[in-house]
Amino acid sequence: MTGLYIHIPFCRKVCPYCDFYRRVGEVWDEYISVLCKEMVEYKGEVVDTVYFGGGTPSLLKHHQLYTLFESIYENFKLSPKEITIEANPEDVNGKNLEFWKTLGINRISIGVQTFNERGLKVLGRWHTPEECIKAVEKSLSAGFNTNVDIIFAYPEQTLKDFEKDLEMILRLKPQHISVYSLQIEEKTLYHYWYKRGKLNVPEDIREFYVLRDSILEDGGYIRYEISNFAKRGYECAHNMKYWKREKYLGLGPSAASFIPEKKLRFRNLPSLNLYMKNHPPPREYEILDDYKERIEKIYLGLRIGLKKEELGDMGKVGEFLEEFEGNIRVKKEFLHIFDKIVEELI
Repeated sequence: MTGLYIHIPFCRKVCPYCDFYRRVGEVWDEYISVLCKEMVEYKGEVVDTVYFGGGTPSLLKHHQLYTLFESIYENFKLSPKEITIEANPEDVNGKNLEFWKTLGINRISIGVQTFNERGLKVLGRWHTPEECIKAVEKSLSAGFNTNVDIIFAYPEQTLKDFEKDLEMILRLKPQHISVYSLQIEEKTLYHYWYKRGKLNVPEDIREFYVLRDSILEDGGYIRYEISNFAKRGYECAHNMKYWKREKYLGLGPSAASFIPEKKLRFRNLPSLNLYMKNHPPPREYEILDDYKERIEKIYLGLRIGLKKEELGDMGKVGEFLEEFEGNIRVKKEFLHIFDKIVEELI
């Protein structure tokens, strides 16, 4: 089974911390046509998960989303167990929810980021805490498998602020929670401000990880990946394909694909202009040798847990690892140095 990712690189505005490929403005009808053209390349693939990411896929007008689904059904053998759309809180309304459901979308990932009013302003978000709460409640009431996206360790955030965010999530009771530490990426406004000493971000984020895992696991959620928690049985099936190195195809500028049987990774170049003017779009290709495969298996696999035999000698980093449900994973108090632990293992 193949996972299908569809990139919608349009946003109402650009968040200062975001480094995903995106542009400001409404979704073009012409862009939808080119996406449908790219689907033809993979005609006949058996697809069981579809993920609309961005950008802001909830900006898609109804006729645009309908056109995409027509093309999906025409080109793929769709056997869906999970179809996800990423949404901003202000787009989670009765009209959209009803339409999304008629198309077969059964999972919504809501970009809340924080329920703290000051935090939302710091992160450049334009919705209110009340809109965030109502969006989650509406999605759940409409019967959608609902994920809430949260960022922690953003500028000026305290542990108490983060604790309140986590407590609010537990009150709302979504099936899935993604809780990411802020990464200051190059070529973002945050990076520009940080280099000039204008961002006061928490330096030691170890306590944030410990607090997060303790509260959410006590609240009945399982950490099944570094940044993802779910009620049992509600793990994100599409994202698991990435971590398990299963087959997936990416459509749109910057979207990546992986063909495991060919040890092949490729990515559409991050240029909307090139994507619109060329078919097939220009791509970067990489064939993985044995060494790169081992790196990937450890780096991606350890995010969700690996068997002891897959890890091999754990050497000096053994003290940072623990056994969980038959697999080895990084202890919560060391998640902030995950990359260093992987480097040592490799």
